[in-house]
Amino acid sequence: MTAPPSPRRALIMAGGGLKVAYQAGVLQVWLDEAELDFDLADGASGGVLNLAMWCQGMTGTQIADNWRAYHPLRAGTPNVRGWLRGPYAPSLLTLSGMKNRVLPGFGLDWHAIRSTRREATFNLFNVSRQEHQVLPAARMTDDLLLSGIALPMWFPPVRVDGDTYIDSVFATDANLEETVRRGATELWVIWTVSTRGQWRPGFVSEYFTMIEAAANSRLRASLDRIERSNAALTAGKPSEFGHKVTVHLLAAEVPLHYLLNFRKASFAEAVDLGVRDARAWCAKRGIPVRTKEFLPQPAAVDSVSFHEVMTGTISRNRAPAGQSAKMTLELDVVVKDTARFVADSAHVAAVFGVVRCAALGGELPIRQGSFNILVDAGSTAPQPTKLMVYDLEVTDAKGRALAIHGVKTVRHDATLDLWPDTTTLATEVRHDHRLIAAGTLRISVPGLLRQLASFRATASTPTEQAEALGRFGTFFLGHLWEVYRRRAAAPIPLPRWLRKTAAR
Repeated sequence: MTAPPSPRRALIMAGGGLKVAYQAGVLQVWLDEAELDFDLADGASGGVLNLAMWCQGMTGTQIADNWRAYHPLRAGTPNVRGWLRGPYAPSLLTLSGMKNRVLPGFGLDWHAIRSTRREATFNLFNVSRQEHQVLPAARMTDDLLLSGIALPMWFPPVRVDGDTYIDSVFATDANLEETVRRGATELWVIWTVSTRGQWRPGFVSEYFTMIEAAANSRLRASLDRIERSNAALTAGKPSEFGHKVTVHLLAAEVPLHYLLNFRKASFAEAVDLGVRDARAWCAKRGIPVRTKEFLPQPAAVDSVSFHEVMTGTISRNRAPAGQSAKMTLELDVVVKDTARFVADSAHVAAVFGVVRCAALGGELPIRQGSFNILVDAGSTAPQPTKLMVYDLEVTDAKGRALAIHGVKTVRHDATLDLWPDTTTLATEVRHDHRLIAAGTLRISVPGLLRQLASFRATASTPTEQAEALGRFGTFFLGHLWEVYRRRAAAPIPLPRWLRKTAAR
């Protein structure tokens, strides 16, 4: 193979089931904010959905917004008729929800996709011929696209022109070799398949462990082939691919299940996590990014408020060893526009009230305060982990501006730890970024009961008030369910074989 006449950049939209919502957030940054241009693209498994939108000409933000609006309950349609066949049932679910609701919701235009000038390859597995097939956009249809995500057992295979097709994941979840064969010199890979290497018992967990084994081993083999080819080329020896190939890889542990997700908000959060990670990834590599500007939002139409009191002790740096001071935070938390609050990944509420601490000068009114409620800790944290972050600004008796920063870490790493996680605040007090005191504050049992009784909603009608309270309650309890439905794994870095590539 001769060297290509000019550099060619390929976008690899790897599979990962519904974790590709995170991939969409990365696309918003790479395509729109970093304004990266790609000469060709490849998609496999769940990545074919994003590839179809890219072929149609959608921007990264449009692809990301489609996933922000994705509703999982509209996609998974139970295959009730098939269940009547017992052990011979074709699948647990059907693809009708994806075909009739999700694809139209994504706004797919098959004429635009098939006539695209963008070079793209879709990976499918043809069961009838027992071969992995790579199809161009010009040959794609909605049925062929759906076959690309037709996981055996979960969804039925798709019949097209007499052949049976399924998801290509067991053959490849990222066809790097195809793009290199087409002359790509740079591969920009978004990888969301978990690399934690954890074994969990149970048919569902073991099924997706098989997928991880197939996908990760194939990716590792592909990266090894590229590395050996590059090394041979550098040494002046014959190489497999004939030209140097540079791999840029963004890999993440995404806090979504590959298939079993039931909260709409989880997808918006995964997209926004992809945006944040991609911006940090670009900054680390010196890739300029123009952050997306948001238009001013209309005034809040409703709000939810509650009263919270936390008490404990802080130790001052200049105090004698062992000396501490009592501190109390008496806060009024206001969530304005609950619909916008739930949709925004930052989940910011306003905080008012006072800080009581004799060592700091007595009762100090809060000049400005914010409370980020159950935000995602990020893809590098043990999953799932949520944070409740308080940032308060006060002025002490000496006229100094103090910043009080508190964090509750919500993580299921011990039995019955929901209570301490949600009621224990690790607190720091700083002046000019210098730590002057730190300690732990807590909510008492009577205090929690008073807090629950203090919830109020404001809206135009009693019905809208009830809806606001229900919306906030569903958000709060849903996030706790995500954390405590299973014990979180200890933080595991990327495996060595992937770390080297991802660090470039």
